[in-house]
Amino acid sequence: MLATTTPAATATPAAASTVPMLGYAVMDCDHVDSVALLQAACEAPAGELRAPFAAFAKHLREHFARENALMTQHGFFALHCHTEEHARVLTVVATMEADLAEGKENRARLYVTEHFPDWFHTHLATMDRVTADFLAQAEG
Repeated sequence: MLATTTPAATATPAAASTVPMLGYAVMDCDHVDSVALLQAACEAPAGELRAPFAAFAKHLREHFARENALMTQHGFFALHCHTEEHARVLTVVATMEADLAEGKENRARLYVTEHFPDWFHTHLATMDRVTADFLAQAEG
């Protein structure tokens, strides 16, 4: 299956201006939504990151839960590795939410502008690409 790339509705400062389409609709939709919510967090004015970050974090928890459920349902061979990576990211996100609850934005802002975009594009190109191909074949 050939994957395509389409322009994202938005792009983060440290992210590419496209979201790779993996050819698996549920994942592709979640990835486009992730970038849009990430962009909203990146654009939040100083002192106002908490709400957009919370929306981004909520989406990530739902996005990863959907992906984890699909991998489990179809017996994905790298389930353990992929779900552990999701759990690791959600732990970092929870730490950023705790910082924001205390009025500390610096680390969370760095996370949305640099760290998460870098991780996300690598994750899409590796783990998610393999997962999408596997799920598409499993569903035939």
